[in-house]
This record gives sequence, C-alpha cells and structure tokens, in this order.
Amino acid sequence: MLNHIEIVVARYNEDLKWTKEYPFNQFKYTIYNKGVNDDFTKPSLYRTFQLPNVGRCDHTYLYHIVNNYSSLAPITIFLPGSIQIYYKKATAVKLINHILSLKNAVFMGFKTSNIKDEFKRFNLDTWSASDPNNRVNNADSHLQPARLRPYGKWYKYFFGNIAVKNYCYMGIFSINKLDIIKHDISRYTQLLNSISTHSNPEVGHYIERSWAAIFHPLVATKFVQV
Repeated sequence: MLNHIEIVVARYNEDLKWTKEYPFNQFKYTIYNKGVNDDFTKPSLYRTFQLPNVGRCDHTYLYHIVNNYSSLAPITIFLPGSIQIYYKKATAVKLINHILSLKNAVFMGFKTSNIKDEFKRFNLDTWSASDPNNRVNNADSHLQPARLRPYGKWYKYFFGNIAVKNYCYMGIFSINKLDIIKHDISRYTQLLNSISTHSNPEVGHYIERSWAAIFHPLVATKFVQV
C-alpha cells in the first residue's frame, strides 16, 4: 500500500522537519522548492525540483499533474510545506490515517449543496502567508485580482453549472490517479496558466475551494466529511 502513495510538497521557506515524523516518514516525496534556498530537511525517499515563485501551492499541484500526467502515483497526497503548523498537521495526519484505513485516496473536506452558490460572491483583495517563515521572504499581502471575479463568475467559466458539493481548505487533500487522468491534460494546463504570472494570485484562493470540481466527479477517490 505504502509504495502506491506519493506525497507532493509545495515548499517556499519551510524547514520540512515534519517529513521525518510519523506518519509522514513512511512515504516517498516529490518536493517543489519555490524558495531562494534549499535549506530544508530531506525525506529518506525524495526528488526535488526548483520552480519560480508563482501561484502558491495551487500552481505547484497543477504543475505536478501536468508534468507527470502519464506517470502519476496511484494515490497522490498534496501538502503545503507549512504542515508544521498545528492545525494543518492535525488535518494532514487525519487524512493519512483515512487513506491507510480505507486503502484508497481520500478527499477530506466539507459538504454543501453547491460550491458555486456557497462561494458565489467570494473575492479577496489581500492575504498573508500563514507561516511566519514564509512572510520573512515575501511579506506582500496584496493579491493579483482574478480576471474573472467574484468566484461565481470564475467558476461558471471553468465548470459551467456543474453542481459540486465538496470542498476543502489549506491545500491538503489526496486524489486517486483515475480521477485525474479521466480528464484531458488540457484541463489542468488551462488552470495552471491562470496562476503562472504572480506570486500571490487571487485565483489561487478560488482553486483552493474548487479541487473537487477540478476532478469532478470523484469516483475512485473516497470523500470523507470533516
């Protein structure tokens, strides 16, 4: 089971010491480093790539999908580098426990009647990184406005009127490979291009709420409500 799982990490300035802790120390890693240094803990099994500092973790996840589309792990766990923050770590540990218990990818999150309606008027002008280590190198809180805003207008452009009920926060989730490759790679390329020009795009916050829509419908991946 463990060799079917890969953890993809979006790293900026975090030390990644948590990768040596249980249960995180059981897996192989792909680490995408968007920081100016490589001063971070290296897991036992890992590969690392340098990326430009654009698009936050959402860009990193989409980049991984696009560039590994034909060789994805059966189960990919996507995590931000800031898992050492207690509430993020608690969420990630719970996610991993569900994956190992169910022996499948798990999308753990919240349920609503329709995320398009839930976040219809959502927009964001400013936001700061939750990890103080990241704010040291990038204290800019101004977001690049989405070309389509608020969220409802953006959602309709990419997903039409499809009713999706599930969403998660913090960029902590896993997906079964089958739910990724059932969509053409162009779907992910289009989204990737939309967050490839700025280090702090508003669109990233739209994508954060929309992973279940991006992979809709979740067939091979199990949904677990928080």
